[in-house]
Amino acid sequence: MRIFLGILVGLIGGFVLGIALSSFIGVLGMILFNEPIGIKYLSYFTTIICAVIVPIIDKKQSEIK
Repeated sequence: MRIFLGILVGLIGGFVLGIALSSFIGVLGMILFNEPIGIKYLSYFTTIICAVIVPIIDKKQSEIK
């Protein structure tokens, strides 16, 4: 159950992180190059990455205790 919760938190957090990072990259592109730049599907990539990394980090943290 703890792993499932970690995956769920990773999915939601990764999606929000991807949207924020995409917006930041777009604003930075407007400032530097006067045109929006970005990575297509960035929020989906960060969702997958965080859904894998969060349970791994959680498992390592629980082993330390």
